[in-house]
Amino acid sequence: MALTERPASWKFEIEMPEMGNPDSITVLSAEPGKESLEAILYDGQVFEFTKSLSVSAEARWAGNDVSVSVFVETAFSSSCSRCLAPSDIEIMNDFMYLYSLRKNEASGENTEEDDFQVVPVSRWTRFLDISDQVWESVILSLPRQVLCSKDCKGLCPLCGKSLNEGKCGCSPDTLDPRFKKLLGVRIEETRE
Repeated sequence: MALTERPASWKFEIEMPEMGNPDSITVLSAEPGKESLEAILYDGQVFEFTKSLSVSAEARWAGNDVSVSVFVETAFSSSCSRCLAPSDIEIMNDFMYLYSLRKNEASGENTEEDDFQVVPVSRWTRFLDISDQVWESVILSLPRQVLCSKDCKGLCPLCGKSLNEGKCGCSPDTLDPRFKKLLGVRIEETRE
C-alpha cells in the first residue's frame, strides 16, 4: 500500500499540563499553512485538500500518563472508486492517545477494547510533540473506498460509459473477449 509521508513542515506541539495536577488541562488549536497541504496518496487513491486542516488537541494527566485527545477537521476531493467522478469527502474525527513512560505499555499491544493508542515517550518535556499522531488521525479518517454516492452504478466494463448517466448501447450478454477461453474450461471437484 503506497502512502505519502507526513510533510516535514507539519509540527504540532502541545504544552504539558501542570505536573501532578489532575485538574490541569492544556489546549492546542492549529492550522498548518496551505503550502504544507499537499495531496495525500493513500491505498492507490489521491486525496487533494479542498479545505484547510483544523487541529484541536487537549492534554490532561491520566494517572502517571498523559492523555491527549486529537480532533481533526478538513475536506478532500478524490475520484470515485466506481465511476471516477470527482467526489468530495469531509472528515471530522477525534482520536485518543496515551503518552506513557512505562516500558510495558510502550510495546503498542492494545486490546480491541482500548479507545486509545499508547505512545511511548522517553521523558517528559515542556512540550509534547503530537505531529505523528495528528498525521495518523488524518490518515485513519480517510475512506478505504471513495464513492460519489452510495448508489453509484460505476462504468460499463465494455465501453467505459458512466452508468450513472444512463444505459449504454452495450448488450449485457456481451462477453469480455479476454474471458472467452475460459468458457471451455471444466472444473471438477476432487474429494479427499
